[in-house]
Amino acid sequence: MSGLMAEWSYLGTTIGNILTSAPTLLYLCGGVILGYIIGVIPGLGATMGMALVLGVIFRLPQVEGLALLIGILVSSMSSGGITASLANIPGTSAAAATVMDGYPMTKKGRGREACGYAYVSSCIGSILAMILVFFIQPFIAAVALKFGNWETFLFCLFGVMLCGSLVGGDPIRGWVSAFVGIFVSMCGAEAVQSVVRYNFGTTKLLGGVSSVVAILALFGLGEVIYTLSRPTEIRVKAESGFPIVRIPVFLKNIPNIIRSLLAGLWVGFIPGIGESAACWFSYDLARKQEKNGKDFGTGVPEGIIAAEVANNASSVGALIPSLALGIPGSGSTAVFIAALFLIGYRPGPTLMTDSPGVLCAITVLFILAALVMMVAGYFLSRFAIRFLTLEESLLMPLIAIFCAIGAFATTYTKFSLILLLVFGVLGYLMKVFGYPIPPMLLGLLVGNTMDTALRRAMIQYSNDPLAMVTRPFGIAIFVFLLIMLYFSVRTTKSTKSSSKMAEKMEEERKAEFTSEEDGGKP
Repeated sequence: MSGLMAEWSYLGTTIGNILTSAPTLLYLCGGVILGYIIGVIPGLGATMGMALVLGVIFRLPQVEGLALLIGILVSSMSSGGITASLANIPGTSAAAATVMDGYPMTKKGRGREACGYAYVSSCIGSILAMILVFFIQPFIAAVALKFGNWETFLFCLFGVMLCGSLVGGDPIRGWVSAFVGIFVSMCGAEAVQSVVRYNFGTTKLLGGVSSVVAILALFGLGEVIYTLSRPTEIRVKAESGFPIVRIPVFLKNIPNIIRSLLAGLWVGFIPGIGESAACWFSYDLARKQEKNGKDFGTGVPEGIIAAEVANNASSVGALIPSLALGIPGSGSTAVFIAALFLIGYRPGPTLMTDSPGVLCAITVLFILAALVMMVAGYFLSRFAIRFLTLEESLLMPLIAIFCAIGAFATTYTKFSLILLLVFGVLGYLMKVFGYPIPPMLLGLLVGNTMDTALRRAMIQYSNDPLAMVTRPFGIAIFVFLLIMLYFSVRTTKSTKSSSKMAEKMEEERKAEFTSEEDGGKP
């Protein structure tokens, strides 16, 4: 208990240090503005935004690097709903459910109001979720310290299995993607006996495949190739001016906000599922619980608020397994973990003992970023339409250049660029053939941990394997994860049913939009 109180005791000092540090505040504001631009441009998102600055943050002091990353993460998640409301195209996958009521509200001439509901709800979700995580994270970390090698392997394995089964429509494709990631993670010399595996005859793979390069390729270059191969026209239909924020509507929706907050935290805690599932799960819950549920999909504030609170709460909830166990809870937190390693932190059970005050720093920066986003989003939303009209033929090559710079900066070798191209093509092919990328990324990040933990456990219990599998703590984890798997599958079934409803309504809106366009032609 003294260890828990020790971490919380750093809060006052951390607040003072951050608020009196001009460079930290400058990087935080810069990250918020950059994240806003990334969030409103369809096809980008928090994952790509943070990946693009990985080549920069390792040159910064720890807190300033954290400020830049968290600013991008919070604001890109918060601004994706603006594009969904104005253009009927989610700026990020996490804002997919916002389209359901955001765009119908815009078609009614209430686009400014839809923007206000979207970005303010996102900021509220980030703030409330981070406060909850601040108080429960030390307890989870204390439990994680009890993990042995066998328990670590179990948790990693179930994280991969959950991610593979719950991301995308086909569990088999998800598991294939996850185990391809595990295979890639085993390239090079393994950690127990330094045996070289799968280096394909080249010494350049002795150190394994760089996770930063893989992230840039799968989420960056792969997306660039996919987008350029299937160009789509972005249609923006909205009024100009500042967003409208109606405080009484938010006060009326307090039960909706609390429900969506808890739903987002729950989905975020499950490793690998991500914010895109959280928004649909919360939207479906709100549709069933609210009195005007039958009006969802016609432009009601409750639908926007439920989706936006949940997707930001989910991104914060994904920090729980990421910080306590080093297992990313989503694609964005996978990049966040890679960035923490680059700037000198070691996510895992000992994070708060090795780096006292880091949880306080993350909490304060998250809340500050959300508050800055509330102010900046109000003024920047007026210019969102300009961001949405950027030509893809100009935007995507620029992203490819940033990916190449980031990949080269990790090792300063041409081989990184070759890996970038290989994994970029792989990411494109996975999108084309319907194989989800997040499970592969999760497998890539936890594969070495799984392998090392299992091999060490087998060595430790080589004389009595039964003692390994009957460890009380391991059995408790096994049962808990089975229960979590059961409820997660039920959650996903509800999410998928809501997604099918969304797809049907989306097709109807597109048909209506096309008929309007055709009718207006001379």
